[in-house]
Amino acid sequence: MKFLFLMLVSVAGFAADGFVSLMPDRNLGEHWTVEGETPPEAWTLRDGVIATTGQPNGFLRSKKKYRNYVLRAEWRFQMGWTAPKTGNEWPNAGFFIHAGPEVNGWPTSLEVQGYYGEAGSVFGVRGGKITGAKRGPFVKERPPFGSWDRYEITSMNGKVTVVLNGVLVNEGTAAYPEEGNICLQSEGWPVYYRRIEIQELP
Repeated sequence: MKFLFLMLVSVAGFAADGFVSLMPDRNLGEHWTVEGETPPEAWTLRDGVIATTGQPNGFLRSKKKYRNYVLRAEWRFQMGWTAPKTGNEWPNAGFFIHAGPEVNGWPTSLEVQGYYGEAGSVFGVRGGKITGAKRGPFVKERPPFGSWDRYEITSMNGKVTVVLNGVLVNEGTAAYPEEGNICLQSEGWPVYYRRIEIQELP
């Protein structure tokens, strides 16, 4: 009986802990649409990993909108990047949450930053707003470049909390928009996404 239950849960797409995978089985169109300037061929799915060339800018948008939820996801950058001589610049990527219409290339949304030097940051994009969230290189202990990072992002009635690699690093309130799509960002450098799953909350 227990085995049958687990089989039914698996078929329905739900994990035993209530999370639903947003990782496609065969093609990205199962859960995502390509938007922005990035052409569809810049995005690939292989061995349970979504990859993008990073150029030109664009994003994948979830087909479903969400309001209250816990989102789990991992990302990493392709190795081979060399630090410039003039600054603290790092390859960029990230997650848009509560994403609405596209405006000048990006959706009105909140960005949970994937930029290597500012991981953990949360801020509004194209008119999106959030109160009290931090932005900047405030997370000092970072894994080596090219390692997998893991986010757990919780959205509940306009409050957003961000756990990075098991540590609570950011939170904000009065989020605008309060709901919308989840997006995976492509912004200038090859990046990989995996283990994307979501649990909707009441």
